[in-house]
Amino acid sequence: MKTNITLKSIAFLYTAGSLMPLSAQEGQQERPNFVWFMTEDVSKHYLSLYNEGKCGAVTPNVERLADEGIVFNNAYSNAPVSSAARSTLITGCYAPRLGVSFHRKLEQVPMPEGLNMFPSYLRKVGYHTSNAAKTDYNCFMDKTAWDVVNGKMGEWRNRPDKSKPFFHVRTNAVTHEGKLQFKKTALRETPTVNSPSDVFVHPYHPDTELFRYTYATFYDRIQDSDKELGELISMLETDGELDNTFIFYFGDNGGSLPGTKGYTTETGLQVPLVVYVPKKWRDKLPVKVGTRADGFVSFMDLGPTLLHLAGIQVPEQMDGTPFLGTDISLKKLNARDEVYGYGDRFDELYAFNRTLRKGNFKYSRNFQPYHSKSLYAFYRYKQAAFREWLSLYESGKLNAAQSRFFEPQGAEELYDLSVDPYETRNLAGDPAYSSKLKELRGILKTTMIKECDLGFFPECVWLEKGRQNPTAFGLANASSIRRYSDIADLEMSSFKQGEAALRKALKSSDPVERYWGATVCASFGEKAASLYPELKSLLKDSHSYVKSRTVVALAKVKQVEPVALMKEALLAAKTGAESLLILNDVTYLQDTGLGYHFTLEPADVPQKCSGVDWRLKYLKSK
Repeated sequence: MKTNITLKSIAFLYTAGSLMPLSAQEGQQERPNFVWFMTEDVSKHYLSLYNEGKCGAVTPNVERLADEGIVFNNAYSNAPVSSAARSTLITGCYAPRLGVSFHRKLEQVPMPEGLNMFPSYLRKVGYHTSNAAKTDYNCFMDKTAWDVVNGKMGEWRNRPDKSKPFFHVRTNAVTHEGKLQFKKTALRETPTVNSPSDVFVHPYHPDTELFRYTYATFYDRIQDSDKELGELISMLETDGELDNTFIFYFGDNGGSLPGTKGYTTETGLQVPLVVYVPKKWRDKLPVKVGTRADGFVSFMDLGPTLLHLAGIQVPEQMDGTPFLGTDISLKKLNARDEVYGYGDRFDELYAFNRTLRKGNFKYSRNFQPYHSKSLYAFYRYKQAAFREWLSLYESGKLNAAQSRFFEPQGAEELYDLSVDPYETRNLAGDPAYSSKLKELRGILKTTMIKECDLGFFPECVWLEKGRQNPTAFGLANASSIRRYSDIADLEMSSFKQGEAALRKALKSSDPVERYWGATVCASFGEKAASLYPELKSLLKDSHSYVKSRTVVALAKVKQVEPVALMKEALLAAKTGAESLLILNDVTYLQDTGLGYHFTLEPADVPQKCSGVDWRLKYLKSK
């Protein structure tokens, strides 16, 4: 239910330890201004501010903010790619329950009924809101959110009433992963400012000349973004606004090196976050400047934090909770010890991954465990370093940590980040950690079910049946989501324990249950031999996405020749989203070393959507 917020009920502001109506403070401009400076595709792991003794880009303007503000050691974008992360930011919500965690959107979906994008609530109490200039949301634009949606840096200067407080967002794109899509000849032709010999190569990457050059180039781009941050700070100083303006510096998701952006690893999800606290507010906040906070915060929390600082009640429909305010002590902030991550589709690459960080432990649940994280995605592999990494794996020149990206990811991952910050040693199979594994598994499952996580539906299903109101669709299908979750979790049992339940799922009248039954059978491989008859009966399933996943389960164990069957599935697909899901299965079968080759033409895929052409181009090139 929408929180009933009126101008009268929320027109108050924080003073030193109390709330006071705005009418009592007219003309004194006591409400703070807010500026967000987002750098694209930057995880905290590439800044010297976070990596003392391990190099990283030196960012004097970010460090100035840190000296006069708060450094958050554990800040997360929730999603490791821009549109899903930004949709989380603007709504303050767990994106998979809204249907906005798929990058890029195939259909734009509405906001949940009764909820506005959070800048709308700032505008209602008199803020001027401006965006410079990227939005990239997967939901329809809320026309009440922005005074200026495609403006320039410093757009607050153009607000008609200069006494109004403002919220301004600047996105700096100079660090975008596209800046690392250079030819190998750049190593000789374009020297870097940062020395490649001085960079810290993460242990999951090969330590090669090309990787070192790519790291150094990225350091350079981060420093370029820092220069623009300095310009923004100077603009605020010139305008006399700095002393009343909170500046939030953060990455819009993790990245940008191979295996980071687009993947639910720590380097894909964890971002730098530094909040400059203006002089007028330093005595009002219990958390003092110069502090490094260890509490976990995420993009779900940033909008609610601004509303809280502005004295606005956070709508009940938002999932995030404020992490700064006159009533939030450092102890309370540091008590925050849970954060969630989610990955669904990244361009044409389908994935279904969910993560939970609790304390020092990171738990990952991978719902297609037979997949490697490395399955081809056109935009990712435009980086020469990405292609070199794959080539070195194929030639057997990588160590175990460097190879894991290209090998089946397994259903579960567990890491102790206090000793393994780069997730190189999976503890999920270690008996010494079985209780921790069970604890985190239970928390994540409970959260996904409570949130009515739409990831349990193939995208083509919820788009067809629920795109007019994804949130309501999820709520109406909560019992189905629980059933699908239970079937998917059979991946984590022995086949003998799950056989009867799997047989039931394969014979279900619900096609999504059949889809999950086939997915789990694909995970078990030859262990599922007793279910081959049930699987083969699904080769005639009327739903192409079920047929496709069944072909994967049988082709993995050489029980069918998949090429003709997948062509049949593509011809019968009802939507472009269904075609894209099938093509993802096709790509897996072609790339997994089983000897299959798919020669597909555009005519073989009558139902198309964004990403289909990339898949067809790749399959034709192999």
